[in-house]
Amino acid sequence: MRVGTIGSGVIVDRMIDAMKQTKDVEVVAVYSRTKEKAEAYAKKHQIKKSYHDLEEMFQDNNIDTIYVASPNSLHFEQSKKALQAGKHVICEKPFTPTLKEAEELFHIAKEKNVYIFEAITTIHLPNYQIVKDHLKDVGNIRLVQCNFSQFSSRYDQYKSHQVTNVFDPAFNGGALMDINVYCLHFVTGLFGSPLSSQYIANKGFNGIDTSGVVLMRYPDMLAICTGAKDSSSPNHVYIQGDQGTLDIHGSSCGVCAKVDFLPVKGDMIGKKEQNASVSLGVHQKPHMVYECEVFQSIIENQDLQTYERLCDHTCEVVSLLETSIQQRDEM
Repeated sequence: MRVGTIGSGVIVDRMIDAMKQTKDVEVVAVYSRTKEKAEAYAKKHQIKKSYHDLEEMFQDNNIDTIYVASPNSLHFEQSKKALQAGKHVICEKPFTPTLKEAEELFHIAKEKNVYIFEAITTIHLPNYQIVKDHLKDVGNIRLVQCNFSQFSSRYDQYKSHQVTNVFDPAFNGGALMDINVYCLHFVTGLFGSPLSSQYIANKGFNGIDTSGVVLMRYPDMLAICTGAKDSSSPNHVYIQGDQGTLDIHGSSCGVCAKVDFLPVKGDMIGKKEQNASVSLGVHQKPHMVYECEVFQSIIENQDLQTYERLCDHTCEVVSLLETSIQQRDEM
């Protein structure tokens, strides 16, 4: 892949670093809204070419893939234009706010004989696969608790009624779209779409969700996805069954740094707690490298089976997001 990037935030810094560590992937150009910012960003990452005109970058024949990491509300339109220009696309989460838009992007990609991927790290990680492999160890799964809570650097501004993109409904901001989307990916990647879901949110003065919980009902279990930008807590997932629990550290924020199996325990009041956990996880490379490797492999090998599976997964998550946003707005 020869990649041109859109955006200059921290996530783009991390993606460029990951791409530099991925075989047969090279970032050849960057885009920012002004000439000065574009040139400064290219210099920062030692990339030769910069653009401040998107259409011009889309016409660059040396670029075959566009990485879209602009504000959420621009994902659909910029991805669509890149696809129409015959480029592969890697689009940051959230992919789109509606299922109709997601399906349109996949349709255009098929027409143009290119690929479009959602940049979500979790489902590509070795430790996530280990979780899948060990689900049977916990017995009959009853509860999944997935929490990604991270106090936003913009929240104090928001409390003073200064609205930035991440707290603006017009920019598809809010806790659900920005961070709880990771939890939805984690759960649906393991268990598929729920029978039903309900989003209950803490809403700010402009109607944005500063934190909230998605309750997902499956035939024999419940999954609770929590996301917060107005408070913080450890980012963990607990998968609880009648034979034990899987404890995945940092999993809900797309890292899956550590996986432990915890044996089932009963009443521990007045008893000395014993550490009987078993470590299952492996040491991983920087987490964003794995998605880059998957995308590169799909393009190189024309792996339609894996690609279509990823498309279906993205559509499941987008459908949940769309339903949840509707529920938020009706509260």
